[in-house]
Amino acid sequence: MLEGKRILITGAARGIGLAVAKAATANGARVVVADIDAAALSVQPLPQVIMDVSDAVSAAAGVSNAVQMLGGLDGLVNNAGILDESHAAEVTVARFEQVLSINLTSILRVSQAALPHLSGHGAIVNTLSTQAMFGQGNSVAYATAKGGGLNLTRAMAVDFAPQGVRVNAVAPGFIDTRMAIMADGAHEHATDWFLGIYIGHRKIPLARPGTPADCAGAFLFLLSDMAAYITGQCLVVDGGLTATY
Repeated sequence: MLEGKRILITGAARGIGLAVAKAATANGARVVVADIDAAALSVQPLPQVIMDVSDAVSAAAGVSNAVQMLGGLDGLVNNAGILDESHAAEVTVARFEQVLSINLTSILRVSQAALPHLSGHGAIVNTLSTQAMFGQGNSVAYATAKGGGLNLTRAMAVDFAPQGVRVNAVAPGFIDTRMAIMADGAHEHATDWFLGIYIGHRKIPLARPGTPADCAGAFLFLLSDMAAYITGQCLVVDGGLTATY
């Protein structure tokens, strides 16, 4: 699907980002993985750059280094992000802005740095969440960032179209990554409420949480020439979660 494509993936030391990197490589792409976690990144057998997506200088330098390593750029996956469990009545403004900077504004930072290299042929795919579509308790900063990311994807798609750059998003649902580990250390997918509601009563119609590998195909499709006439869209990968209520 991606033969000859040169792709940069942020937040790719583990989880969905790493799964996309492996799948893209297996489908003919040349990939550079970026992350702020140097230790986790160092064990991956892929070309890599250290990048703090919350810092404009680091983001620009990371993109520049990746372009030099690849000899150009055809695709960008904005996957970096952090989870946050904050109640709207209690979250501090500083924490709220930090979450938005890493999960939302970073998409713009990295995309702006990559745009000159993508012009005329490139594709950007942003990692969102099903929380971009609906509210959830104790998730005000994270859900706000992901909701903003949905409209940022649309706005970038319109603004970048004259330069030949497509912009889309993937919104995963409950995926078995480290973000499934809650603040108290429990695994969300092993709790009684998750097993009872989402699995037992099929709030997730496919009756299981997803894996990072389950998400990879959506990214590959949107990065590929098969999606050449698709821009400004969000592909939901959630086992049917948002198809019901």
